[in-house]
Amino acid sequence: MKINLINYELGLGIDGILTKYTDKMDYWLRELGHETIITNQPDDKADVFHHINYLPYKKGDGVNTLMITHLLDNKDKIDKLKGNMETADMGICFSKDMEGQLGEYLPKDKLTTILPAHDSLQRRLKVIAITTRVYPDGCKREGMFKELCKVIDKDKFGFRIMGRGWKDIVQEVGAAGFTNIEYFEEFDSTIYKHILDSSDYYLYFGLDEGSMGTLDAIQCGLKIITTPQGFHKQLPIDHPFETQEELNEIFKKLEENPVEGLTWENYCNQHIKIWEDLLTK
Repeated sequence: MKINLINYELGLGIDGILTKYTDKMDYWLRELGHETIITNQPDDKADVFHHINYLPYKKGDGVNTLMITHLLDNKDKIDKLKGNMETADMGICFSKDMEGQLGEYLPKDKLTTILPAHDSLQRRLKVIAITTRVYPDGCKREGMFKELCKVIDKDKFGFRIMGRGWKDIVQEVGAAGFTNIEYFEEFDSTIYKHILDSSDYYLYFGLDEGSMGTLDAIQCGLKIITTPQGFHKQLPIDHPFETQEELNEIFKKLEENPVEGLTWENYCNQHIKIWEDLLTK
């Protein structure tokens, strides 16, 4: 399939977001085995003409699709789109919200949605702060940390632990492959502040009325993962738990990346499917 990507910014000498979309699509469509050409007006030698974006649309001799975004509450743009869609085969929106609202003005069978793509930037670790001393009798339930590290993705979390009694646990977990741990055995107010300033979540396992560190963590704006007991019940706890199973489930949800699949490759594959369907018609 030969695809003409029509970037109307080219004719204006602009290197903006439309050019970015054109260049990303050009790269991935070629990677996926298709022939592409980038122009600022339709080229006569293509199967598909994808217009980036909808406003300066000029019909090509083949299947025509329009990128549609950022136009609601603008009557002139909507009127322009109405006219363009009389000859275009499909309008591809950035959101179901846009598609639904445009369905009031345009034939619904000529509208669809493909969510925009991200640039696959490296996803940083979620950093968890633990700032409590533990004791030989296990009253702080620190054994839950070892069990947690057995089931979560070690490449998605880092821990900063401050407090006496953790040395053997940190070594055991590290020997098992979980190495994203910084451990500070002695309390140091400067390091303590740094831990809270640079972490994402605060974790406390105990069932002994509450952790003073929880108060500091909330004050610093961290999300709180802790037990709903004692004075914790009067605090805003983001992720309450009591059992190991509940704790593990919290971290499994934190592992999830809701936009993981919104890559440029998938973005282009969805366009290809639309174009193939339109060509068969």
